[in-house]
Amino acid sequence: MKKRVIPMLVLSSLVLSTVGPSATAFADDVDSKIQQQEQKISGLKAQEASVQTQIASLQNEIAEIVTQADQLQLEQTELREQTAALAAEIAELTKRIEKREVAIQEQARDVQVNGSATSYMDTVLAAESFSDAITRVQALTTIVRANNDLVQQQKDDQQAVEAKKAETQEKSAKIEENQVALEAQKGEIIKSQLDLEVLQAGLSAERATAEDQKAAFVQQKAEAEAQRALVAQQEAAAREAAEAAAATAAAEQSTVEENNSTTAATEDVGNTTSGNSGSNNNTNSGGNNTNSGNGGVTPTPTPTPDPVPTPTPDPTPAPAPSGGSAVSVAMAQKGKSYVWGSKGPNSFDCSGLVYYAFMTAQGRNVGGYTVAQEGAGTRIAVSEAQAGDLYFWGAPGASYHVAIALGGGSFVHAANPSQGVCVNSVSEWAPSFAVRM
Repeated sequence: MKKRVIPMLVLSSLVLSTVGPSATAFADDVDSKIQQQEQKISGLKAQEASVQTQIASLQNEIAEIVTQADQLQLEQTELREQTAALAAEIAELTKRIEKREVAIQEQARDVQVNGSATSYMDTVLAAESFSDAITRVQALTTIVRANNDLVQQQKDDQQAVEAKKAETQEKSAKIEENQVALEAQKGEIIKSQLDLEVLQAGLSAERATAEDQKAAFVQQKAEAEAQRALVAQQEAAAREAAEAAAATAAAEQSTVEENNSTTAATEDVGNTTSGNSGSNNNTNSGGNNTNSGNGGVTPTPTPTPDPVPTPTPDPTPAPAPSGGSAVSVAMAQKGKSYVWGSKGPNSFDCSGLVYYAFMTAQGRNVGGYTVAQEGAGTRIAVSEAQAGDLYFWGAPGASYHVAIALGGGSFVHAANPSQGVCVNSVSEWAPSFAVRM
């Protein structure tokens, strides 16, 4: 009877010594992995914060450049006003000069026809008296002096106009030079900002993956803790079964000993008592087998959690083309305001209008500033440009203005703050080169 109890106790011990520790070790391992993922996520968040700081710094630089561009636009507006005033002055002076030339020609013709050339000597000789001669000389002197003053004033005005023209051209050249530099700097900032945004997106994706992995480990931990609770229940059940089996075995052993004592004391009963004792032994033996079967506990294997697949982020869909053409989209923006660095939809600068038109019409990214847009097609002569091609002003690689050709020598562009988005022709403002799109 003791031999049947011992294997059951050994089996219970094995359940307690193998299943429990393995579940505990698994849970501890998962805790370690969760901690590692948390450290990784913290590091990635710190990197994201650093990248965000760099982006903010670049945005401040862009704001400074926008301020500089606004100042240049104000200077350009002033220059345009000064040029218009100079043009009016030149027109007025031209009229005066024409009138003077007519008067001079008439005087010359009168001298030739009537022979009325006048000199100081003739004036004195023709005088009736000395006082009359003095009066005539003074009058003649006044006329000559007035003519000389008028001629000198005319010369001074013409020189002033020429000086102002030269100053205006110098300022225009300086502003053009500044625009080239600003456009190039804007391009560098755009590229740097895109690089940082790509880096930030990568870090965000990596952090999301780490967080997903952490969530998987947390789930595994929860499953392990649930398994640990199950093991604890199994351990308790095994102990109870072992204790019950031991109690049953002790009771059966006591019954057997009692029966043996009874048999020894009543030997005079004979074979009947012996038979009854044998019957009792068989019954007890059967009971032992039954108890042994009930007391045995089959350990439940610890389930291994399925690995959680790392989710793959969905790709960002490309913007769908809206149909139409870049020309029609650009023409639909006529009359909208000019804002340096703006890409629409309510305001534009020159490269912003081109970007918006091609992105809206074709879903095509041609770049966010003029130099990048130069490389969006094949360079051609200005005379070869067709509707939808691009006109550029400035040297290749250092352009500062862009427009969309309409065909027939006209183009649509975001001109300046005073004109906004409008249509002009190459006869009004000749482009430097063109690009076939």
